[in-house]
This record gives sequence, C-alpha cells and structure tokens, in this order.
Amino acid sequence: MPDKNLTICKYSGYPVILIIISLFIQVSCREIRQDDSAEDSIDEVNTLMFYTGSFAGEDDPGIHLFEYEILTGEFNKIQKLTGQINPSFLAVDSEAGFLFAVNTTASYDDENSGSVAAFAIDETSGKLSFINRQSSRGSNPCHISIIAEGKFVAVANYMGGSVSVLPVQEDGSLQPASGFVQHQGRGPHERRQTAPHAHSIYPVIDGPWVMAADLGIDKVLIYRVDNEGNLVPGSVTPSAVMEPGAGPRHIAFHPNGNWIYVLNELNSTVTRLLFDSDSGKAEVMESTSTLPVGYEEENLCADIHVHPGGRFLYASNRGHNSIAIFELDSEGVPVMIGLEPVRGERPRNFSIDPSGNFIFVANKTTGNITVFKIDNKTGLLDFTGSNLEVSSPVCIKFLSR
Repeated sequence: MPDKNLTICKYSGYPVILIIISLFIQVSCREIRQDDSAEDSIDEVNTLMFYTGSFAGEDDPGIHLFEYEILTGEFNKIQKLTGQINPSFLAVDSEAGFLFAVNTTASYDDENSGSVAAFAIDETSGKLSFINRQSSRGSNPCHISIIAEGKFVAVANYMGGSVSVLPVQEDGSLQPASGFVQHQGRGPHERRQTAPHAHSIYPVIDGPWVMAADLGIDKVLIYRVDNEGNLVPGSVTPSAVMEPGAGPRHIAFHPNGNWIYVLNELNSTVTRLLFDSDSGKAEVMESTSTLPVGYEEENLCADIHVHPGGRFLYASNRGHNSIAIFELDSEGVPVMIGLEPVRGERPRNFSIDPSGNFIFVANKTTGNITVFKIDNKTGLLDFTGSNLEVSSPVCIKFLSR
C-alpha cells in the first residue's frame, strides 16, 4: 500500500515545481538583460577617445580626434581640425564639454603674444566646434590647464616668461586675461636660461593654489588664485628652487595632495616636493635621475605623470627615447624600476588613460603615437604594437565619457 504522505507530497508538489520553474525563467531573463547591459558597458570601456595637439600651419590639421579600439589595437580618425596655428597643448573639460588650446606663436593681433582658443565638444561624437580666441598675454604659450573647477584656464608663455589666467564663461568662451605675472631672472645655462621661460602651470589638487615651472630661472613658482582670477604669489613659499641649471619643465601631483614631482628638462632629474595645501608651504626634497647609470649622451626630459593608483611615477626621456618607470616608496621617494623604449624619437608628451591601464606616447620627431599596456601590479609597460602616424604630435588628452 503506497504511503499516503508520500503520495500527497508527490502530487501537491506540482504547483511548487511550476513556481520554481517560473522563478528560474524570470531570474534567467533578468540575468540575460544584465549581461546585455554589461556588454554595452564593456563596449564603452573598450574604446578610448583622445585628442592630439601638434605643431602645424593654419591650413594643416593641428588638432585630431581619434578613437582607439582596445580589443583590436586599431585607431579610427573621427575629426581633423584646421584653422589653428601650432595648437600645441590642450586642456579638456569633459564634464562641461569644452576643449582649450594654446596657439604657440610669437604674435597675435599685433601684439607680442600668442593666443588661446576655446572649442565646444559635441556630447555624442566628441567633435570640436570653434567658440572664440583670446590673447595669452605672452609670446609662444606652451601649456594650459583648467583651474578653479572650470572657472578659469591658466597659461604658461614660454618665450614671454610669464603666466596668465583667463576666465571661462558658461558657454565656454574665453574672456581677456584676469591675471598676469611676468617672471624675472635667469639661470646658468648659457643657451637655454638667458631669461625666464615659463613652461607649464598646474592646479594643485587641494586648495586654491597653482604651480608654474619656469625652466629659465630654475624655480617652481607658487600662486594663489583668488575669486576674480588674479594670481597672488604664495606668502609662505613664493617659489621652490631647483638645482642650478636643472630647468624645471613639468609637474605631477600625487593623489594624496602632499607629494609633488618636478621634472627637470636640462639635468634629467625628478625633484620631489612636500607640499602643505593649507599654508602653501613647499619643501624641496631629493632629486632622482631619469637615466640609466653610465648614460652620458644628450638627453632632455619632457613629461611626467603619477599613475592614478598612486604607486608609480612615469617620466619621458628625449634622447634616450624612453619612459622612466618609478615605484614610490612609503615616503613618496621615486625608485627606478625600469626604462621602456618608446618606439619613436623625442617623446615630448604622454598621457595615462582614465582607467589607468594604458600609456599613449607622442613621439614628435618620428611623428607617431605608440600605446603601452600598464601592469597595475608591477607598474611596468608592455608595448601593444599599436602605432599611429600623426604629424608632429606634442600633446595627448583623453575625453572621459
């Protein structure tokens, strides 16, 4: 005789089984939909959009927009922009949708000055449309940064030996300079340091500070930017003084806001600063070579960046034609762990993509951009084989989407 309890369970279980199957189908469909959205997200991550600035004539393409396909290593050209003379350095405000470029010229509008151009970024394609242009207040501007949460741009005028600040309107248009400082002095190098040569200007991560590297006078000058866009010299540390003849060129900032790294072009070193954002005090620490022991040929350093994760530091060598790779110890001291050939000549600029997974290197003399994969555990670089031909590339800026 069959067990009644067993029989009851067997037959009364049909609805339970149907419910379980129904739930399984719903969960499976939900997982499929989630996977579909994940694939869309992966597709977005698998492409990187970036702009390049170049030395170019007015009728030649000076700014390019490219898309890089990570899975295939291929480049797609989206836009080439003419009408700009030497748009050598760029700054991108991805959130506001604007791009700014310095035009490295000795004269503009009958003045001994270069200029700064503003562009709107199409939110779908990333393509640029010209907005307006203003004087940089000094000749041959070579660097530009977005400061004060996009309210201003700061410009370094190389031959003018000066720095300036220009207000940015809500529509992205630039207003005439609100702040200007003429640097004074010289350094010991007979050819490169006969006068001030402001080479870059950056916002410090915390506080109202900006730092300007002046190659001609061996100083990193520290300014506070007020609400009107004036440059006010730091009262505690007006400048951080490098070694005589060092030639400070570019600056990189650690995510902690306290460790700052100055790349010296003329003596191929990185100088570490300790910075207090509350007071504006900067203390000069040690300097570390970017070259291998025993290297005695000509070399000029160019660009420097801290990895977003804060463990590694990278600097480019022109002459040795390499990226120097450093690991930062517990006190922020750079320790060299490698030198990666750039597969080109004169790497004037390079950029780490927003994810921290790739370095794109602009080799000016050979007219190519090479791509390297970053090992986020070791910091070392692996050449991907991706190589893009661009005439005189001197700046790479990613568009965050």
